[in-house]
Amino acid sequence: MARAIVARAQAESWTPWRTAAAINSETECGLLQAHRLAHDWTLADARTQLATLGARVTVQQLSSWENGKARPSDENLDGLCRMYLTRADRLGFGTDYTPGVDEPAPQPVAKPRGPSPVVQPVISGASASLAALRVGTAALLAGGVPETTLDQLERSAAEHGHEYQILPPAELLAGSVADFQTVKGLLADRQPADVRARLCRIAAQLAGTTGIALVALGEHREARSWYHLGQMLAEETGDRALRAWLLAREAVIPLYFGAPAAALQLAERARLVAGSAVCATAAWAPALEARALARMGRAREAQDALALAEAAFARLGSADTSDTAYGYTERQLVWHSGSMWTTLGDTRRAQTALQRARGLYSPTEYLDQALISMDEAQSLVAVGEVSVACRSTEALLLGLPPEHFTGIVISRAREVLAAIPVRAAGAAPVRELRELVAAAPALTGGAPGVAAAP
Repeated sequence: MARAIVARAQAESWTPWRTAAAINSETECGLLQAHRLAHDWTLADARTQLATLGARVTVQQLSSWENGKARPSDENLDGLCRMYLTRADRLGFGTDYTPGVDEPAPQPVAKPRGPSPVVQPVISGASASLAALRVGTAALLAGGVPETTLDQLERSAAEHGHEYQILPPAELLAGSVADFQTVKGLLADRQPADVRARLCRIAAQLAGTTGIALVALGEHREARSWYHLGQMLAEETGDRALRAWLLAREAVIPLYFGAPAAALQLAERARLVAGSAVCATAAWAPALEARALARMGRAREAQDALALAEAAFARLGSADTSDTAYGYTERQLVWHSGSMWTTLGDTRRAQTALQRARGLYSPTEYLDQALISMDEAQSLVAVGEVSVACRSTEALLLGLPPEHFTGIVISRAREVLAAIPVRAAGAAPVRELRELVAAAPALTGGAPGVAAAP
């Protein structure tokens, strides 16, 4: 119903307020929710948009305000009014007693025509803010900040890096963007060289976690732009290890979205940028190369690359092998080796590695656990256990919290389906899994990224 009203409003050039008022009167939702629906935003979109305005709220808080279970603070209410370009009473909070004819609602500010209008529609409300924030920061790369502030920002960047396994991608995105906005503001002022270097490093890490969230949501084009921005920031620090980490992060995108040759090229660049430095990416990059080579059918080279990754991993210190954010852990190496053996069709080695990797991850680390399960399912398909593979994948998808049922997970499920022989395509478990994957956007309530996964 709401989308039909929005379509009518667009066709007849209604103001945002008229659209929201129509949704409110013709449906059962309140005014606050009506404004969100008038913009065709999900709760996660609205949260991200609020984050760009400096407000730190959760999806649950937004939902409780829309459902009348709680009331926003004065500060958050002001943020909502700024976001929707309206007054508090038009959001359902308070009453306007001004006499006279109701004045027209203010018109929204036109979206800037930046050089990178690449965000997919699934993050519609946040897209302009994300692109403008990225481009604006890039323009600043051509100014004291208290030590406590720098320390807090560094801790925050590290926390975002550790959260990507557990936190819903939409929340990781909102948090990373909010902190990036803070750092961008500090970079706008003249800073001593050492402070500027620290700020650029923090911003590069936050650009990386923004990219991680966007990849999980299936927004790989915009993610690549954020990784590029991160590399520009990292160059100002002279930190080759950070640049290499961002290149490796970017390589994950074509690896999971159907372009292994591009993934191989980026992973090789990451390894070369890392050079002789003993850093996490010196091990991670060749592991990425191994998986890309396996997908290209170059088995011998893939195994050589994995051996290089294992040798580099053996040289890492505990700081790198225990850092789940910017390091490279044993569980990742074990999983990545299992993934390579899965692609090469060595089921025994694949299942041994994947079962070990599963035990090294906690159950709440949803993303990697889900991807490991997909690799296990693909190895089952390789030995003819198609029904078991489909049933286990179906159980995984249905058991995932909706906020983790995102584009990269659906894309990997499609790969499992693609690996099933034609002769088994008509089996009931295969049909049911195919129907579940096809219905993913509806099952997640249009969760960000699902529709965008290729």
